[in-house]
Amino acid sequence: MSLFGKIRTWATTPSSKPAALFLGYGLTLGVLFFLGFHFIFMKGTNSTELCISCHEMEGVYQEYKKSVHYKNNSGVRTQCADCHIPHGDDFLDYYDKFMDKVIVGTRHLYHHVIGTYPDRQSFEKSRYRLAQDVLQHMRDRDSKECRQCHSYEAMALLDQGKSASRKHTRVMNKGGKTCIDCHSGIAHEEQEEPDEEDEEDEEKAS
Repeated sequence: MSLFGKIRTWATTPSSKPAALFLGYGLTLGVLFFLGFHFIFMKGTNSTELCISCHEMEGVYQEYKKSVHYKNNSGVRTQCADCHIPHGDDFLDYYDKFMDKVIVGTRHLYHHVIGTYPDRQSFEKSRYRLAQDVLQHMRDRDSKECRQCHSYEAMALLDQGKSASRKHTRVMNKGGKTCIDCHSGIAHEEQEEPDEEDEEDEEKAS
């Protein structure tokens, strides 16, 4: 008898029916919960519209709109979540995505609610520190979100400039660097390190 047949025989046995019904309801509710969680929470919170709904994001959104990730010859537009939210094919990627939404998302929401950055000026004072946190997060994932779209194997290295071709070839063969180490000012303006006085003011504010 096949496995399915054994399960059906067990489930239709009078003494096993309560357990089978309980198991069936449990599995159904579990599947419905996962689908709702995945499509409503995990995917539903990926929209750029949601990201820019907080006033703190207005400046960085305008920078993004001027970048090649927003408008380009190929007509492919990268959304905020494509770069800032972990994604991939395995369970650890899904786990990283979940933890990112819970921890980072909650932190952003907390600072928005308590008014840490009430205006553009106060946000800009913290831009360098905030940018370093994001860049380090990308380094920790070896720029995996960049490499979802860009790969060394797909590059026409001979069509690149000599410097870019040489560097890409070296990193492809030897490693040692990740995408964000050289391409940190693609979608948003590169932030200059503040002087010591500005850093002290920023630490007091935080």
